Amino acid sequence: MSTIESFNPSAWLRPPHIQTLLPRLVFRSRQWYGQWETFALNDGDFIELCWHPHATPDSQRPLVVLFHGLEGSVDSPYIWQTMEELAEHGIDSVVMHFRGCGKTPINLLPRAYHSGDIGDPTAVILALRERYPNRSIHTIGFSLGGNMLVQLMSTELADVLTSAAVCCAPLDLMSCSKRIDRGFSRLYRKYLLTPLKQKFTIKQQRGMFKDCTQLNSLDVNKMTSFLEFDDKVTAPLHGFSDVEDYYHRASGKQFLKQIRKPTLIVHANDDPFLGPDVVPHLDEMNPHVTYEKHPHGGHMGFINYQHRFYSWLPTRLVNWVSEKEAEQL
Repeated sequence: MSTIESFNPSAWLRPPHIQTLLPRLVFRSRQWYGQWETFALNDGDFIELCWHPHATPDSQRPLVVLFHGLEGSVDSPYIWQTMEELAEHGIDSVVMHFRGCGKTPINLLPRAYHSGDIGDPTAVILALRERYPNRSIHTIGFSLGGNMLVQLMSTELADVLTSAAVCCAPLDLMSCSKRIDRGFSRLYRKYLLTPLKQKFTIKQQRGMFKDCTQLNSLDVNKMTSFLEFDDKVTAPLHGFSDVEDYYHRASGKQFLKQIRKPTLIVHANDDPFLGPDVVPHLDEMNPHVTYEKHPHGGHMGFINYQHRFYSWLPTRLVNWVSEKEAEQL
């Protein structure tokens, strides 16, 4: 386990809420971005992949699969900026959108996605490995996608991957659920819960929960916390008995010891989304894990300014991928 504290923004950029909110304000939207692919799932549903505009499917260049955070997409600054940085270093990339997070906001089945949902990422990675048998495949997960990726890297699927990087991941879900219920962080809670409730309501109106009386009659608009939403919606929709069962089984920290390939984990000490229990102890790690906790950065921020605003995080991630790629030569 190694700890590096190297992100040091200008003093006026250090407050965590500035770090968290600024990317959406200073970086332009990229909704048009990329080459889209509909990926059919075995249960009859689908997800959407978005490739970097200059990706070359027939090349032998390294490929990075990115997993976004809760209700994120290729339009999220941390996603498209990382894809741009990878392209500048000759590395192809594709972002896997969780169900209902791509251009099509409502998926075909009642279920959606959750913090421990490794099924769809597994299907995508296996398909990409079959499609490109000679390319090295790396993975990067952000926030919810990072928590999921920790679990995935503890499975046999990691054997077909070269490396992983995990950013701002809520590795202890109960701790993070309580943290986002406090102070200014409640603003983020409302921002993230609103689209989840909207999608659930649309599915209700379409009769997608008609076989489940509990969900069909549920009024999610009265819900104000993740704890309640995950207990009444996420847990029953995805096979968990209740929110405690969901948070316990889906939290990534318990899988760190089983990680099978080089994995970088990046946290900011001032992240307003994350509770203190996300930080792993030394006895919870293994030699494949490189852990970095930076004093500043907020949640998915890591913003600095030098003649222009820029994010430090994509450079760190590309350096990691390049380093692990070089080790294969």
